[in-house]
Amino acid sequence: MLKQFKALIDDVLSDQKPTGLSPEEVQIACAALLVHCAMADGHKSDVEDAKLRAVLMERYGVSDADVGALIESAEQRVSDAGDLHKFTWVLHQNLDRDGRLEVVRLLWEIGHADANIDHDERAAVNLVASLLDVELADAVALRRRVEGRD
Repeated sequence: MLKQFKALIDDVLSDQKPTGLSPEEVQIACAALLVHCAMADGHKSDVEDAKLRAVLMERYGVSDADVGALIESAEQRVSDAGDLHKFTWVLHQNLDRDGRLEVVRLLWEIGHADANIDHDERAAVNLVASLLDVELADAVALRRRVEGRD
């Protein structure tokens, strides 16, 4: 029992990437966060849906035929999840700093799909950025770049 506890603590404190997570699990975690952002204000608009599809197809090379299934799976996981920690943990453990910054940039793109980042979207992105250990100044700089104000 003590060995198992020590192994768990070592895994949590280790800088090494966890083993056993497939690229698909990382992809679905990112998709879930993007879906969460698209639905931050209670619904996903057609513009947000189109941007979400485009981002997932470009970022992960998902085909037009498969992107709907990925989004549906991500929506179900977001609905089933009590919070975002599960998704951010997967990304935090499997992406380097640049990868985590890229996720935050993608979240801002989803939030800005309708040319207006509202309060709920801003709060959602800032929460995820915090959980991914992306500093506020970096998150703000990414938002400004997406808005064309850099």
